[in-house]
Amino acid sequence: MAIKDLTKVQKILFICNGGTCSKSGADENTNQLRAHLTENDLNDEIHTVRTKCLGQCTWGPMIFMHPEGLWYKGVTPDTTRDIVTQHLMQNVLLEEHVHFPATELIDSKPLILSGQPNE
Repeated sequence: MAIKDLTKVQKILFICNGGTCSKSGADENTNQLRAHLTENDLNDEIHTVRTKCLGQCTWGPMIFMHPEGLWYKGVTPDTTRDIVTQHLMQNVLLEEHVHFPATELIDSKPLILSGQPNE
């Protein structure tokens, strides 16, 4: 496994794979999110972490995004594509999936893309 250059990481996505989220497709969400990041050459800028329970089972599957402090709820494989192509690439929130905080309180910064292919 290659060592990730942390100086390039701009956002970290924590993908809940706890019991309830796993029963609702979290494993497929994790795989799809990572595939979409690879397809769009964002593996340097985005780091993903598969976690145990994030404690938001009622609204799962969940993805927590740092540094925004943003919680996406009801995540599906299609949502993971939209997180990459809309939120990460265009800085457009998926308002229907925002769990916390209120959308007007989210300070989402656009990615600074290096334009270099992944090594």
